[in-house]
Amino acid sequence: MGNARVIERFFLSVCSLLFLLWGSAVYAQDGEALAKTWCSSCHLFPEPQLLDKTTWADKVLPDMGARLGLKTFRDGTYRPNSKVPDGVYATEPLMEMAVWEQIKSWYESNAPDELALPRWQFRTRLEQFGIEVPEREEHDFPAATAILIDGASNRLLVGDAHETDLKIYGKNLDLLNEIRSGGIISRILPLPSGGYLATAIGGTISPTEDRHGLLVEIATDKVPAINRLVRGLRRPVDMAFGDFNKDEKTDYVIAGFGTHFGKLTLHLSQGDGRLGETVLLDDAGAISVKVVGDDLLVLMTQGDERIIRLENFASDQSITAETIIRFPPSQGSSSMSVLDFNSDGIMDLLYTAGDNADISPVYKPYHGIYLFTGQKDNTFRQELFFHLDGAYGAVAEDFDQDGDMDIAVISYFPNIGQGLDETGFVYLQNNDGDFAPKYIEGIGKLGRFVAISAGDIDGDGDADIALANLAFGPPGPMEISPELQGQWYDGTGMVLLRNQLR
Repeated sequence: MGNARVIERFFLSVCSLLFLLWGSAVYAQDGEALAKTWCSSCHLFPEPQLLDKTTWADKVLPDMGARLGLKTFRDGTYRPNSKVPDGVYATEPLMEMAVWEQIKSWYESNAPDELALPRWQFRTRLEQFGIEVPEREEHDFPAATAILIDGASNRLLVGDAHETDLKIYGKNLDLLNEIRSGGIISRILPLPSGGYLATAIGGTISPTEDRHGLLVEIATDKVPAINRLVRGLRRPVDMAFGDFNKDEKTDYVIAGFGTHFGKLTLHLSQGDGRLGETVLLDDAGAISVKVVGDDLLVLMTQGDERIIRLENFASDQSITAETIIRFPPSQGSSSMSVLDFNSDGIMDLLYTAGDNADISPVYKPYHGIYLFTGQKDNTFRQELFFHLDGAYGAVAEDFDQDGDMDIAVISYFPNIGQGLDETGFVYLQNNDGDFAPKYIEGIGKLGRFVAISAGDIDGDGDADIALANLAFGPPGPMEISPELQGQWYDGTGMVLLRNQLR
C-alpha cells in the first residue's frame, strides 16, 4: 500500500511537471501571438530584441499599458502623462488584464538583458576641413535650431532659438543681419527671388500642442521683411515649395510634426492671392518632405515610423499613401534626404535614425546613417548602414572631388564615452563604395549638433559644412559632465568646417 502511494505521488508529480512545461510553452506561444496581434495594429511589430529587458519592463510597456486604459498592474499603477491631451490615453481598458499579463511577460522573458552595439569602427583623423566660428558676444547663448549654407549668395543662415531670429553671416562669418522671425526657426530654404522660406515652430522647442507655428517668407534686401504665409500650425519642422499644380503660382507643402496631433498639409495658391489648405495626412510625426516629380516623399515618425510616397499629391483625385520602407516604433527616425547618390538617374534616400529622448533612452544598435538606393521598380534597397548613436542629420557631397559622394553625419545624442570628437560628427569618405570613417580633432567640445548643411560658402569650387549647436536639451542616454556642458554653453551657435581642398 505504501509503495503504491509512493508510485502514485511520483506519477502525479511527473504529470504535473509535464503539464507545467507544456502549459508554459502554450503560455509563451499565446503571449507572442497576442503581442503580434495587438502590437501590430498601429505600427510595425516590435521584436523583443529591439530594447533591453529593463527598458521594456519599466518604461515602454507601462506607457503602452496606460495608453490601453489599464489602471493597475502587479500591485502597481499605470499613470498617464498629465501633459498629454485627451484622446491619447484610453479612459477604459481596451483588453483584459490576463491578456496584458501574457504580452508583458513574453516581452520580459524574450528581451535581452542589455543591447549589444555593433563593433566599433575605427576613425582616422580628417585634415581636409578647418574649423571656424563667428565672433561671440558676451550675451550669446548657443541655441541654433536650423542652418543653411547658401552658395548662390555666399551666405550662412542660422535660426537662433535664444534670440528668436534669423542670423545671416557672410563668407568670412561676419554678421550681416539679424531678422526677427516670429518664432523659433526649424528649417530654411533659399528662394529663386533671393529671399528665403522658413518654418517656425513657435516660442519653445519643447513638445507642445500649441498652434503657434508659421510658414514665413523672408526678404533680405535693404529693408528686411517677414511675410507670414501660413499661421496656426502645430510645430512645422519642414516644407517644400514649387508650382505643384502647374498654374504658374507658388504652392507649399508643410510637415506639421506636432506632438500627439499634427498634419501634413498642401497649400495651393488661389486666384485671389490666398492659400487653400488640403490635409494630405491627418497625423503627427511628419519630419521630412521631398518633392520628386509629381510625387511627395515623407518621413513619418511618432510611433508608426515609415517613409511614404504620395503619388500626384497636388491632383484633385483622392490621394493614397504608399509605404516604401517601414521601421519599428523604437527606430528614432530623424532625417531623410533625396538625391541621386550613385548617379544612375534614379533617386536614392539618405536616412538617419537617432532620436533618443523619449521613453527608451538607451544606445541602440540600429541608430546611424542608412543609404537606400532606388531601383527601377520604384523600390529601395539598403546599400549602407554605419552605426552612430544619436544620428540626427546627414549631407552628401563630393567633398574631396574624386568623382563619388562622401557623407557627413551629426549626432545629437552622441555616445561620448566612445570619444568626444569621434561621436558627435563623423565624415564617411567614399572610396569606390568603401566608406572610411574619419573625425575632426577638437570638434566635440564646440557643440551639440542638431542640424547640418553643406554648400560652397566662399565660391572656391568645393563644398563646406556648417553645423548648428543646440547646446541644451534632453540628455537621453548621455552622461554629460558639468565641464562638457559648460564648453557647449560657451560655444557659438554654429561651426563652419571650411573645405581646404582648394
